[in-house]
Amino acid sequence: MAPRAMSIGSMVSFAVDRSARTGGEPGGGERLGRREAFARGLLEYVLKNAKGRSAFTRLIAGLDDDPQEFRTAPRTGPVPFDLVSPLSDGAQIAITVRVEGTIDDALLTQLLAELPASSCSRLVVLTPRSGRVRTQIADERLVLLSWNKLARRLTAKDPKRAEFWRLLGEFGEDAGPLAVRSPASPRILLDEAVTQEMRAHLETFRLVSQELIGRDARFSTSRRGGGAVLQVGANGSQLGVEFGPVEDGTPVWLTGSRPVRSFALGIGALVTDEERDLAQRRLRGIAAGSSWRTDPAYEPTLGAFIGTPATPALEDARALLWEVFDPRRLEAAGFPTVPRRQPELGDDRLSVRVSYPPDPAAGTFLVSIGGSSTWKTLLPRVTREYDGKTYIVQALKSDTAQDLVTKVHEALVSLATKP
Repeated sequence: MAPRAMSIGSMVSFAVDRSARTGGEPGGGERLGRREAFARGLLEYVLKNAKGRSAFTRLIAGLDDDPQEFRTAPRTGPVPFDLVSPLSDGAQIAITVRVEGTIDDALLTQLLAELPASSCSRLVVLTPRSGRVRTQIADERLVLLSWNKLARRLTAKDPKRAEFWRLLGEFGEDAGPLAVRSPASPRILLDEAVTQEMRAHLETFRLVSQELIGRDARFSTSRRGGGAVLQVGANGSQLGVEFGPVEDGTPVWLTGSRPVRSFALGIGALVTDEERDLAQRRLRGIAAGSSWRTDPAYEPTLGAFIGTPATPALEDARALLWEVFDPRRLEAAGFPTVPRRQPELGDDRLSVRVSYPPDPAAGTFLVSIGGSSTWKTLLPRVTREYDGKTYIVQALKSDTAQDLVTKVHEALVSLATKP
């Protein structure tokens, strides 16, 4: 039992103890990972309080019943709930939590089949906003909502336990391994100066790619390294070129088995013909070496910095956009990147191609920036390739980085599921 006097410290301690007992990792019948086991423990703690339980039942489940204490559901079955509480007349409230991954219609159908058939039964599914469940199932027993909405609703209507609901909401939204951590506001993508700077450094990157590798770069479809990687020619044994984090004034790197072998090229935005000539001379000097890509001891000898160094604002914009292009996030939203058919970086567009496995007839989709000869912003665009229908994702003043990524995923869903 939770202590009579609730406290944040005892709430966290209770959740730690509960998650430790489950083992915290999937396997042996245990579905939850560490983060979800901890979230379940936080929720269970608040629901052990009779008034907190009553507020949840009325405001979230939409029932006037007085539920018994929630208990952890047994996890030996194929479709376990996380917390359950019996109601009168054989009905039940069952709770399923997610802070990572998604829930599809097949799993929802299984969960609803395990729920008592009474119209007073409820299946409450909690997910972060970024993993919002989209379903065609119409069942009055099903309640879908985000951790954020749960917290806002109960914080307003159950003020005596507001701090506990707020902590629960923040953890549920932010604990997932794919939660966006970028501190930059999406409004930076509207800054024309940052847009022009990004275009200039991408143009430098194209020059480097052509001179050293002989072709333009594209986003890697590999999930092994984590995150978005815009590169050409790089692998475990050969040096290639990558457009990555800004260090030493440039986002352009020679990179192989990074971070073991990575070298900033010392080339920034090339404004004048003289700067471009100097950069080409440096690159052709590197390319003239017969074993520069394969020699594990190779290290370039570079002179003075060429061109205009990248600013911190460029790195803020790049880091934010790489969250949008992250193949793990796109796949978690239901849109895996298409192997071997990724578009190359062009002079007017940077993009990644994704598919929609639930409906192969929907074709493929591009998530991109640019799209015209004169870029005014870095706002992401989502395009359905078979008919060219495009949504431009807007950056509102109050938006967070997570909001931007979520909007991109929602635009993809809209294009994949609507005419």
